Amino acid sequence: CNSTTQLNLCDYCENIQSCEKHLHIHRPSNTCLPIRILFQEGVGRCVVAARDILAGEMVIEDKAAMIGPACRKRVCLECLAPISEDTKCHSCGLPLCCEGPRHHLECQIMKGWKVGSNLSLYLAVCIIRGLAADGETQELVVGLMDHLDDRRSDDGEDDWDWKNVECHVIDQLVEFGVDHSKLAMER
Repeated sequence: CNSTTQLNLCDYCENIQSCEKHLHIHRPSNTCLPIRILFQEGVGRCVVAARDILAGEMVIEDKAAMIGPACRKRVCLECLAPISEDTKCHSCGLPLCCEGPRHHLECQIMKGWKVGSNLSLYLAVCIIRGLAADGETQELVVGLMDHLDDRRSDDGEDDWDWKNVECHVIDQLVEFGVDHSKLAMER
């Protein structure tokens, strides 16, 4: 959160200073993690050792902010297993071979989505899932560098160049009624 006031020293290791709200990240269970998070200009937040680290010691414990596909092959949006072209959700027509908690949100929003490529589809799904993350997760993600300027100037390959992402993903999500700013979707 980049707080510099009202910092508390960890009562257990006395190696870390943190705001009260985020002290639990340093001590997720009964052990203090041997790292600290710093902000460095041009890099953003980074992790450095707070003390000597023992061989085999847990360095970081984390949970995913969002789970989604990141590949070119056709995969199930729920379990991420490879699937055939004809394996689809009966409700929305998106790639799906099983039921679970992840697919529900994009199923409601993306009915009728014109699948141009797997990459565009998967990016749209990840945007929807990312925007649906809880408030604490959103706050942590917003603190990360987004490299948005670099991505906007990218004239990369295939459908990963920015113009295609903007046209075939961001604009289409707006048309489908995603109720967030374009900037939030781009980040």
